Amino acid sequence: MASGDKLPPAGLHPQLVKRLLDNLESNDDFRTLFQQSPEQALRSIGYTDAWECMGLKEGATLASPEQIRAQRTKLEEAMTGIQKADCMLEAQEGY
Repeated sequence: MASGDKLPPAGLHPQLVKRLLDNLESNDDFRTLFQQSPEQALRSIGYTDAWECMGLKEGATLASPEQIRAQRTKLEEAMTGIQKADCMLEAQEGY
């Protein structure tokens, strides 16, 4: 690997992903906090490392609780695996 190359960030711990998705599905206050400050929302559930892809892109909306519930397995797999640049929690058309 050439110097300066970065490895993509590792996935999140499965227990943290479960806690995150549980809150995004059922806790309106947490959803609001996550949309305003993903960092603060993650800290509130015990995650302290920086994770670039957790923030929603400008103009994007957070997936609804129903979308998260419908895609739960896919989201868990994606969030515990090697991370890409896209946020998995953005609203998906035709979930």
